[in-house]
Amino acid sequence: MQNSKFLTVAKDIAKESGRLLLEYYGNIDSFEYKGVGDVVTEADKESEKLINNRLKTEFPFFSILGEEYGLLDLQSDYCWATDPLDGTSNYASKLPIFSVSIALLYKGSPIIGVVYDPNQDFMYCAAKSEGAFLNEQRIQVSNRTQLESISLFGAATDIIETLPSYLSKVGKVRSLGSAAIHLSNVAAGYFDGCLDINTKLWDVAAGALILQEAGGTFTDHSGEPIFPLEKSSPAYHGNRIPFLATNGKIHQQTLQLIATEKERKR
Repeated sequence: MQNSKFLTVAKDIAKESGRLLLEYYGNIDSFEYKGVGDVVTEADKESEKLINNRLKTEFPFFSILGEEYGLLDLQSDYCWATDPLDGTSNYASKLPIFSVSIALLYKGSPIIGVVYDPNQDFMYCAAKSEGAFLNEQRIQVSNRTQLESISLFGAATDIIETLPSYLSKVGKVRSLGSAAIHLSNVAAGYFDGCLDINTKLWDVAAGALILQEAGGTFTDHSGEPIFPLEKSSPAYHGNRIPFLATNGKIHQQTLQLIATEKERKR
């Protein structure tokens, strides 16, 4: 029952944030650089303020971790991890591929995950042990058991540059510019897998749960589970979380390809 309330509130906030992003969309004339290729817009900041204010009102004793304003303490066993605009570069370039990502972690493991794509009005969501859904319809990962030439695989541009021979073996590669959308596409069976090396906790926490509730597998590049996180984990302070996410059936095969590629590059 409690998870149901958490999920309802998270979905409502994601929708409201998505509407705000669409109001700003196409009207962003300037942005700031946080790092090489990493931009932030006024819409990012306003969206995160909206999310934080709503969450603090609804759950005043929960911790909150957001992309733009960082960690608002970590005293509670409950921590919201939010990305107010996943796909900022797309958004700033007026490319309509971006999302709002909201997750709730309990003792370091996601128990609520919401990824909202306002352009398509797609609401991907999951609560722990209750399945994954897209606009109220249950979703599940693909049934493909072998990597084939027709497989669709999501990968960040960093991966395309660093593991080119690996990617040539996983099928058709797509880089959409949003880790949350990549993970949701695997959960819905559109992609067979995806991977990244530069994502942060707020990028992946929601999508990871949605994927797992849809029957998929989410690990690091060595096949080790990423969750639960200890409170001392540097992931809460913006450290990278490299991950591999698949339909589960091709996971070991994909891990072997990664290991082979790393060995080749030594």
